[in-house]
Amino acid sequence: MLSRTLVLCPAALIVLASSPVVTNVDAQGRGQNQIRFQSMDRNEDGIITRDEWTGSDRSFELQDWNNDGQLSGPEVRLGTRRTVTVEPDHTPGRYERYLNWTRPGFAALDHNRDNRITANEWHFDAETFRRVDANRDGHIDMTEFLGEGVDDVREDSFDNLDVNNNGRVERSEWYGGAAEFRRLDANNDGVLSRYEVVGAQESFDTYNEFTGLDYNRDGTIDRGEWHWSNVSFTQRDTNRDGRLSPEEFNAAGGSPESGTRSQGTQGGAQTVRVNSQLRWTDTGIDVRAGDVITFNAQGQIQMSDNASDIATPAGANSGRKAPDAPILNQVAGALIARIGEYSSPIFIGNRTSITSPVSGRLYLSVNDDYLGDNRGEFTVAVGLQGRR
Repeated sequence: MLSRTLVLCPAALIVLASSPVVTNVDAQGRGQNQIRFQSMDRNEDGIITRDEWTGSDRSFELQDWNNDGQLSGPEVRLGTRRTVTVEPDHTPGRYERYLNWTRPGFAALDHNRDNRITANEWHFDAETFRRVDANRDGHIDMTEFLGEGVDDVREDSFDNLDVNNNGRVERSEWYGGAAEFRRLDANNDGVLSRYEVVGAQESFDTYNEFTGLDYNRDGTIDRGEWHWSNVSFTQRDTNRDGRLSPEEFNAAGGSPESGTRSQGTQGGAQTVRVNSQLRWTDTGIDVRAGDVITFNAQGQIQMSDNASDIATPAGANSGRKAPDAPILNQVAGALIARIGEYSSPIFIGNRTSITSPVSGRLYLSVNDDYLGDNRGEFTVAVGLQGRR
């Protein structure tokens, strides 16, 4: 398959144009009229409709560059990518996933100029770092970063790929290249487990974006540590000293875009029903970094055909864990949260409040891998108490 490059910023999904790269394996037997996702084009008209798409809705949206409800033209043409129309920017406190998969993008992250990107130079989600680090040596070199000649669908998440919510990604759910599927399938069992794709992610409670960006740990962010536009840096640098203090960094943003913050939750509570068969339930509530989110969770769910396999919001009565649950080291069935599209999950359990580490939409779920045989729901009263 051909390499593709995606960038997500708070305002838009942006794909950078680049020259197509074709691997020898993918080139063999390729017909002149072959398109991306050709196996889904059942009527062979060169257009992939939503009915033909076999992946998740979110995956389809990532590929539908012009948002017209179908994949056609450049969206399915081998080697094409969306062109940049605006410079990506950033809202402090909003967790982002993608960045510029180009040589300048690599240089911007390689703070110590050793031609590799380590975990402390990476300011985005852990899943993407693991996916791009193809040889799993703990750093990303230039070849891995550019991803030329591979189709690893790094722009999509495990949860998006797991269409049937069974905690695994089967070959039929994977729309990337076969070679990349085999690379991720470490035990060669023909399916991708969460651990193989995502790794043993810890809960997201301790995330601190300012500390992550402050690579030299001097308590400020200079222009070399900033990965977005010069204009946005200058706007935040109110004292014009060429550095961002924590106060300047946090004062400039950290809240959802205008008009998206849910009304009626400040000082009160909103009831959310968390269906145990859905990977993530959208609460309809947008939170800001630093907000105190309160929870009052009730109910119980059954996690398998075994009638005694019961969980409350605190987790399974048996104390068991699920091998491919979103938070691997926590009890199965417990209430969990996610803030924004790309953050790691947060363990809630029977806690009554957390301080939001980032800004974004609040989602709730249960910490289970296979959701298809679950029954029941949690009823959660969610409130906001403002920043501490």
